[in-house]
Amino acid sequence: MMQVVRLLFRLRLRIHRIFWRMRLASLGKGSTIYPYVVIHGAQHVEIGSRVSIAEFVHVWGGGKVIIGDNSIIASHAAITSVTHDIKASVLYRDTVKKMPVKIGKNVWIGSGAVIMPGVNIGDNSVVGAGAVVDRDVEPSTVVVGIPARLLRKIADA
Repeated sequence: MMQVVRLLFRLRLRIHRIFWRMRLASLGKGSTIYPYVVIHGAQHVEIGSRVSIAEFVHVWGGGKVIIGDNSIIASHAAITSVTHDIKASVLYRDTVKKMPVKIGKNVWIGSGAVIMPGVNIGDNSVVGAGAVVDRDVEPSTVVVGIPARLLRKIADA
């Protein structure tokens, strides 16, 4: 019975992969997008190789989102490349600002983290659970909090 469940789960992941490969700008080899992930503007989203995106992640890709190889995004994270113009003289809903988001290689985004428009996250970095990232993150660093701030540098292995 357990083998049947595993087989069905793997089949479901393969079907999701086919679904996303047809919609995304690119989807690298060995990447997994788990069920219940929502990606708006998928045609503007590039996902590298061996990336894992957990359940209930939301991505707003209209302004372009690039996720580097070997990165992992934990459940309930939100990544947005689209916002509204706070300086607008019209209704906010009538304004749209698109600013690309770039997530480097080997980045770990913790559960419930929020990545705001225009942010670049450097290679080998960690975004702590629940952090709100509103500015660039240097490579090989750990950021936490609201707004996200440097916790520590990651020593070279």
